[in-house]
Amino acid sequence: MILAMGRLAIACGGTGGHLFPGLAIAEAVRRRGHEVRFFISAKPVDRRALSGAGESGNGVEIPAVGWTGLFGAFAFLLRLVKAVRKAGEELVNFRADALLGMGGFVSAASVGAARRAGLPYFLHESNAIPGRATKFLSGRAKKMFVGFEECGRYLAKAKVQVTGTPVRSRLGKISKEEALKKLGLHPKRHLVAVLGGSQGAKGINEAMLRGLPALKSLAVTIQILHLAGEAHADKVRHGYEHSGFHAVVLGFCDEMDAVYAAADLVVSRSGAGTLAELAACGVPAILVPFPAAVDDHQTANAHAYADHGAAEIVAEKNLVGTELGQRIARLMGDSVRQEHMRRAARQNFTADAAEKIAEEIAHVL
Repeated sequence: MILAMGRLAIACGGTGGHLFPGLAIAEAVRRRGHEVRFFISAKPVDRRALSGAGESGNGVEIPAVGWTGLFGAFAFLLRLVKAVRKAGEELVNFRADALLGMGGFVSAASVGAARRAGLPYFLHESNAIPGRATKFLSGRAKKMFVGFEECGRYLAKAKVQVTGTPVRSRLGKISKEEALKKLGLHPKRHLVAVLGGSQGAKGINEAMLRGLPALKSLAVTIQILHLAGEAHADKVRHGYEHSGFHAVVLGFCDEMDAVYAAADLVVSRSGAGTLAELAACGVPAILVPFPAAVDDHQTANAHAYADHGAAEIVAEKNLVGTELGQRIARLMGDSVRQEHMRRAARQNFTADAAEKIAEEIAHVL
């Protein structure tokens, strides 16, 4: 029996935390013979991420919808109507059989369009606390996939399946030696990777530069790869000048598989996508939750991930003076704890998350 090829639209734009898991699911869906189209935002990072994954030209932009408070409610509704209409047009153009929403405003508008068109839709929530739109839309989803078991308690009306958060298949496939060479880094020095997320993290950038004096004793044995965000890269690069550290500062990196493989320690936010990638590669981490995250979900993510010892958590408000440098120095000097963190991180990894999700969606396609 030959099955007809189905078409899945994946709404995953806005941040790397939505987009990269969407790319991983697309790989698994395609292995089952189906076609995929990505619904993304107009942010340059979305186009760059698609290009880096070999998906140039396979993304359609959905207009931004941002809530600015009650005084902007009318403008918000107009933008929402425009976004839903655009998503609806693209679903028709693609002749989609189903939609998968990965969270964020692109997902919400696209699900709204799917509901209007009577198309089946699925949702995936990577965070330990679901977003408000996800809570509202989950009740009528064919299946609500979640990255953390803790998330299910907020979704009583949904058909919840705990799948974990998918990661790109190439993660964990490159050796440390290959990774250091690929990134142009010193082959014998330990690597501290500072990740600000796809758009940078001003608080982490500043805390890292303040913390350099506490790392002086390690200046000859470590190197730093700092992904500062395009808007902050020049300022951060200037901060490392004359510091005595071998530091490479980038605005964005398309080679995250190499970054994780090369890193002995990562400093990062605690977005769910980043945590899934850290787990996949077994990398020790210092997590600094984004303090302005809705419902403080990054702190919830961090605790759900780190409570068994996979990472150390510190609130950004506590990174005063050289505190971040002191924490890095302690961890880099404790090989036993590093190994414990690596093992604990790997225990958080769900290797077949993308396959589980693709299999469920394939029943509809």
